[in-house]
Amino acid sequence: MYYRIYRSFLTLSIISCALSVSLSQLFLLLSFVFFLFLPEKPKLTSNLVKILFLFYLWQIVTVLYHFAASGFEFESIKHAFRDEMKDIFLVTAFISVQGIRPEDKKYLYKTFFIFALVIVITGFISIFSMTRLSRLISDLYKTSASWPYQHHYGKITHVNIYLPIGLMNTHLTFGGLLAFIFPGFVFRLYDSWYKKESISKISINAILLLLVSIVFLFNNARSSLLGALVSTLFGIYILVFIDKDISKKMLKRIGIFSLLFLVVVFTGYKTTNAVKRVVDPLFGGEKHTDSGRTFIWDSTFPLIEQNPIFGIGSGNYHKEIEISRKEKEKENKELSFFYEVTQRGHAHNDYFHLTAVFGGPQGILYLILFACILYTLLNGKIPKKIRFMTYGLVGFFFSGLLQCYFQDDEVLIVFYFLLGYLNLYAESEKNINELEAGQ
Repeated sequence: MYYRIYRSFLTLSIISCALSVSLSQLFLLLSFVFFLFLPEKPKLTSNLVKILFLFYLWQIVTVLYHFAASGFEFESIKHAFRDEMKDIFLVTAFISVQGIRPEDKKYLYKTFFIFALVIVITGFISIFSMTRLSRLISDLYKTSASWPYQHHYGKITHVNIYLPIGLMNTHLTFGGLLAFIFPGFVFRLYDSWYKKESISKISINAILLLLVSIVFLFNNARSSLLGALVSTLFGIYILVFIDKDISKKMLKRIGIFSLLFLVVVFTGYKTTNAVKRVVDPLFGGEKHTDSGRTFIWDSTFPLIEQNPIFGIGSGNYHKEIEISRKEKEKENKELSFFYEVTQRGHAHNDYFHLTAVFGGPQGILYLILFACILYTLLNGKIPKKIRFMTYGLVGFFFSGLLQCYFQDDEVLIVFYFLLGYLNLYAESEKNINELEAGQ
């Protein structure tokens, strides 16, 4: 009984990641509670588990260090868990997935695919909606003070085009979710083509890839686009050099398909202002937020230099970056305007932010986590379609070069669900190999 309830809440949590962060976290909490009551629990002994344990153990160590440094004021701990440390709960998404029984792993694959479909469908609808889709739902039961409209791009013929954010609140968050699912749709089409499935299946997968590409292009979160590109290239590398699946003929077909897509985009670029506004930033056209990154990075470096081991402490970034920024203004008075107007909520780089807040060891552990994911994908005997679904984990670490996606709980919860799914298969394959070796 506990297992069925646990599985139901886990399913609802994964799918609702595309709908509402509050719902997804509520269902995650419930699934984790019932996971604890499962009679048979998995052994959490993989390398990924060990790295995650050390990763969050170090965060707790830094919190205790700053608690002691503050004269044992409990307000410092409360402050820490109101900011970066508040997301420590999301690692339970990784743990919860481990309770899925072998016979239900395919069921879980379908759950992730439904999540991906909801992202694509809501994203495509939001291209044509002046009002945020989330407001259309929330306004039914509460009065919201947030801005109700989406960013207007322009028109294609007589149709108004808006920046798609699905049911999320920002285009960057939605872009982070798109980066997770995009490689899956790319390789889903490849796989149906490779297996010579029916024309209808290939056509459906081609349409889905076209839709997610359109949504992703209009979403225009370049950090996410970078991550999705790296994930896709990583997947192609494995297919070519490890699986040795892609022939010259297949590469030619992929090239033709990519060329056709570029022709369509180029035609739209030349004929419509909306597409031009989307494409320009991808090829050097500057957005107003671009230069701000360099100023926030420049203000963050002194925080890292002055606090190399334990960092500035969770919850202290806002206060410390203001002090650092003011010092930089004094040093570069001609640039004081730019230091003043740049966005300062986070470092706009996961590596810089984690290192500044939790110290150098945290940055190193983050890189080790990335290396461990790469090793698992490159060396684990994981079924292709599972690899296709989880390639987005690789791109996540490249998207983090330009954004703080590790600080975004709507994106981070999906990261841990997918990471848990990868670990689930890696461990089951490892156990099978050990049994075979023992025989």
